[in-house]
Amino acid sequence: MKVVANSTPLIELSKIKRLDLLRDVYGSIIIPEEVYTEVVIDGAGKPGAAAVKEAQWILCRSVIDKNQVLILHNRTLLDLGECGAIVLAQEIDAEQVIIDDRVARRVAIARGLPIIGTIGVLLVAKTRHIIPDVKSILDNLRDHGTRISQRLYRQTLTNAGE
Repeated sequence: MKVVANSTPLIELSKIKRLDLLRDVYGSIIIPEEVYTEVVIDGAGKPGAAAVKEAQWILCRSVIDKNQVLILHNRTLLDLGECGAIVLAQEIDAEQVIIDDRVARRVAIARGLPIIGTIGVLLVAKTRHIIPDVKSILDNLRDHGTRISQRLYRQTLTNAGE
């Protein structure tokens, strides 16, 4: 399965030392150079930098048409990582894009890309019995500064049967 990820899911899961959930759910993920730069180079010393750099199962790829990244960036004002993830997902015909930003999700959907967010990945992990519950991970994410609205939190727990 070809799955492209943006930086936020990598960073947020790294904060709670659960980046491995992406590997456990997907086997491997692909990130564009823009995401690698954002997380590993520009984010050196911050959550996710070392974990992403060391993860053999995270594959970094170059976008073929870099101009499309810049065009999307100029049209939407999304950051280069989000633009790179969306363009790369289109170029490789990805089966899923892991992206959390609301505007970026809308842009990806408008381009016909199948999206999932970090919380959706948690729900998949629970369904596949990779994790026993979603609540403890949601709580851990919130404790580490991840913004999850109360409505989304409750909805996620309902969807998880918790």
